[in-house]
Amino acid sequence: MIILGIDPGSNIMGWAVIEQINNGYRYTSSGVINLKNVDSLQQSLKSIYREIDRLIELYHPGAVAIETAFFSKNQRSAFIIVQSATAAMLASLNKGIPLYEYQPMMIKKALTGYGNATKDQVQFMVKRLLGLNGSFVLDASDAMAVAICHINSIQLKNRFTPNAISH
Repeated sequence: MIILGIDPGSNIMGWAVIEQINNGYRYTSSGVINLKNVDSLQQSLKSIYREIDRLIELYHPGAVAIETAFFSKNQRSAFIIVQSATAAMLASLNKGIPLYEYQPMMIKKALTGYGNATKDQVQFMVKRLLGLNGSFVLDASDAMAVAICHINSIQLKNRFTPNAISH
């Protein structure tokens, strides 16, 4: 299964496409949607929607996983992050792609074993799990972490779901 992971942000939204291969992962692609030079919030939301829609058309994910990081020291930034995440969610829902949300602490714990891990610790584990070298923008590696968290969650659920017994 192919997963599109999304890390919403007010200025930069990270995205990553990770494929579940048996009990492992395969990195496909990642990047960011840079919203720093967009004129208005409305244009930002339109850009997010269009880009997520384009990524869905390009990679055909079986699911979209998004971080629900709607907390910020700045109330205005938190509001913009919520709206950005909503634009991405709508692109997924309008394409009929199942959407899953994960809390930041859950993602960090799934990857590092520690819910308060730093972004650098998460990035280290993402690179290790995917067998990647080089550097990535933290927003993109955070999106990879969201996708990996979803894959782990599905694998765990499948492991503990009893098989149907037919009579």
